[in-house]
Amino acid sequence: MSSSPSKNDQLINRCMRLRSHPEGKISHHDLELCQEPIPVAQEGQVIVKNIFASIDPTHRIWMAGKKAQYMDPVALGDIMRAATVGIIVESKHEEWPVGMWVSGFGGISDYYVGIPGVTLSGPCECNTNPDVQPTFELTYGGVIIGLTAWHGVNKIIEPKQGDVVVISGGAGAVGSIAGQLAKVRGATVIGIAGGSVKCKYMTEELGFDYSIDYKSQDIDLKLKEYAPEGVSGYFDNVGGEATESVLMNAKNGMRIALCGSITEYDDNWCGIKNFNMILMRRVKVQGFICMDHMDELAEAKAELTQLKKEGKLVFREDIREGIENYVDVVNLLFSGGNHGKLMLKMNDVV
Repeated sequence: MSSSPSKNDQLINRCMRLRSHPEGKISHHDLELCQEPIPVAQEGQVIVKNIFASIDPTHRIWMAGKKAQYMDPVALGDIMRAATVGIIVESKHEEWPVGMWVSGFGGISDYYVGIPGVTLSGPCECNTNPDVQPTFELTYGGVIIGLTAWHGVNKIIEPKQGDVVVISGGAGAVGSIAGQLAKVRGATVIGIAGGSVKCKYMTEELGFDYSIDYKSQDIDLKLKEYAPEGVSGYFDNVGGEATESVLMNAKNGMRIALCGSITEYDDNWCGIKNFNMILMRRVKVQGFICMDHMDELAEAKAELTQLKKEGKLVFREDIREGIENYVDVVNLLFSGGNHGKLMLKMNDVV
């Protein structure tokens, strides 16, 4: 067994605890930055120092108290849940040595108790591959981003040559990968995003065929222009008006990979007004959660890594700093203020 010589009781663990369920936009009053002793590892456990946290739209879902969701919400008083990568600084488990980079659900905190198979997911690839960044498991090489995009495209939409695929949230972390995967498989890809900068990113860097700026353009009219024979597949991250417009332009048998509905994450459930178009166009809708498809992770990671090596996958990271800035950073997802996969750097490596 290996262990660190540091004394945890002389160090402080900063952590962000949920104090109230947000109403609308996440407020600084909803979370509290606390300073506490670093937790103590028991036999078979490790202490991990978090370096990066994945900041995802699902954080807003987890904060909701009454809203039905795919896993238990974060309880009031608990540390805010988040996928993280960090370094083991103390170990009481012979297979998990000090100095190893690991991924897990360490939450918005400086340190956490790593329990293999519970809070600890696995070693990071950067331990053995110097060409891989420590953020790999939080981006295209991980479950939340890479596997989500890969499963939605390959197992639900199943695009082929001649198909027209629409991606809402096309400039986002998941949407950007989903669109590029659809392109690799021969589809015409239309991305929907907010603002000219993100639209140019989709067409000029990601290789999408068309972009639609929902802030300044009529989605329905642009879809009629870009997909006059109808939309074959839809990777939905957004819901709301974008989804209504896609349904109005659906081809018979359109397949929808329902990944997210960020327009309703603030508890304002408005639904869609033209639900009947699912019947009229014989649309197949499949909601999915990445954690249900862990058996596909190795295959997804292998393909995405190869595409990256071949220059066929573009991926942008947006790393903000400071655990104390968590609230402002997570709100960027809902204002459109981030440009790439949003992460929070909470600590330096040393």
